[in-house]
Amino acid sequence: MAKVNHPKTRRFQLSVDKIETLEDVKKILDVMNIRIDTNNPKWDDVGDYFEIEVIPRGYLKLLAKIGHEKIAEMDYNEIARQATDLLQEEEIKLSLSTNEEN
Repeated sequence: MAKVNHPKTRRFQLSVDKIETLEDVKKILDVMNIRIDTNNPKWDDVGDYFEIEVIPRGYLKLLAKIGHEKIAEMDYNEIARQATDLLQEEEIKLSLSTNEEN
């Protein structure tokens, strides 16, 4: 298939008939970013194939502050910005409290 050079994003469906080797399968699975939650009923069967995904500290702090519903309404950039702001505020508070103790 010819490479597409177009400014718009296109979506393609996987053609399993073109997969020939295990390396092909590995490449495809790698780009798919497949994730699974540990409460999934199939976790015990496939858990060995997954590595832990690290969730940034700022995301967890933002989630605790605003909750699941509000974070679901935000886009990635807004989450990153607000999470960074929370971490910076925390650093400032920690720095101020350390200075007061000295």
